[in-house]
Amino acid sequence: MGERTNWTTPFGKASVHARLLSGVMTTSGASRNDVRWPEPPTARSAPSGGSVNPAYSIVDALRAILAGIVTFSHAWYLLIRDYRPGDGILAGLGYFAAGFAHACVVLFFVLSGYWITRSVVKRLDTGWSWPHYLADRLVRLYLVLIPALVLGGLLDAVGYHVLGTATHRAMTDTFVLKTDLGDTLSATTFLANASFLQSILARPFGSNGPLWSVAYEFWYYLWFPALALTVRTRRMSAFLPTLLLGAIASPLAIGFLCWLAGSAVYFAEKRDALTKKPATRTSATTLSLAAAAAAALLILVRLVDFAFEDVVLAAAFAVVLRLVLSARLRLPRCMNALARFGAQASFTLYAIHFPLIAFAAGLMISSERMEPGTTSLIWVVVVVTTVAWLAYGLSRVTEARTDIVRRWVSRYLPSA
Repeated sequence: MGERTNWTTPFGKASVHARLLSGVMTTSGASRNDVRWPEPPTARSAPSGGSVNPAYSIVDALRAILAGIVTFSHAWYLLIRDYRPGDGILAGLGYFAAGFAHACVVLFFVLSGYWITRSVVKRLDTGWSWPHYLADRLVRLYLVLIPALVLGGLLDAVGYHVLGTATHRAMTDTFVLKTDLGDTLSATTFLANASFLQSILARPFGSNGPLWSVAYEFWYYLWFPALALTVRTRRMSAFLPTLLLGAIASPLAIGFLCWLAGSAVYFAEKRDALTKKPATRTSATTLSLAAAAAAALLILVRLVDFAFEDVVLAAAFAVVLRLVLSARLRLPRCMNALARFGAQASFTLYAIHFPLIAFAAGLMISSERMEPGTTSLIWVVVVVTTVAWLAYGLSRVTEARTDIVRRWVSRYLPSA
């Protein structure tokens, strides 16, 4: 994604994720619910209107896993010092696993593209309404984003102004939080982040760098229906000019290509449904080979840089997603709780985890981060688990209220 900054690990580079976190991906270029996290289907049905696809639960579980990896990554880098030659195998594996945060967000873009495309096409087929569509999207986003900005800002303000922690004053030399927060906890930055401009035209609010992907997703929610309406009606949609933001911030445009890989999965399903193509189950061999190839590419992206690596990774994952959905695989019952968390709380976890971890790090360490080892790994796991539980609790008063708030808002909208 444009110019990249690398950090050495025992297994290769650290990703562009760090620059997006720090908010330097601005006008100069690179860097079921919504990453934002991808939107779940409101009605769990097939594109043809058939039965619910049991593979949707696998997608939900994957959402939880990806959110967990991102959370682990940031906890590791905030708490554990940088890699040094001679660190043990356990430490090396920790550094390696922590480097997948950006790739996880790319995969979430694909999932989001699939669900939102499905929703947009359904609305186009039944009668499009920008007010109703935007209301649904904004309710979904703001129910999580605003509490995350407020809570995160409060934690950052206490950490910076009251406790004066080394973490909040960027004294720990971790590349995921190199910015002194004194300049980012302003009302102007808050409003810019609430307007989905973080890492595009503004810096992230406080420590919450991961919210860059929330901003990206919002613009994709405008771009795709604007393009679809323009093609269908042969008249330029009012929101089509917002695509010019992609020229200002090239990573935003590259991310949209990743997002569209999910759209391609939906259209492949819809094509099969419209042509009444006989359903064929993906063989275990085909699925295994595709998953193995995608996993190998994921590791390659972790180790080396190459042109349009995010787009290539997104395309490979889209192939696997298509095969999983067509195979109608069932999630093992032992993973049902993981799928429920992915469906109900993964967006909240993503939106709030960084300031929570930064606050914990501020209380736990000074300017010197922990040495890698068994004890520090246990601390990372404890912090990640605690943050996940807190996020789940918060989701009960945010994500869980989405449908209620949408119904209330819809009462004040013109009839579709």
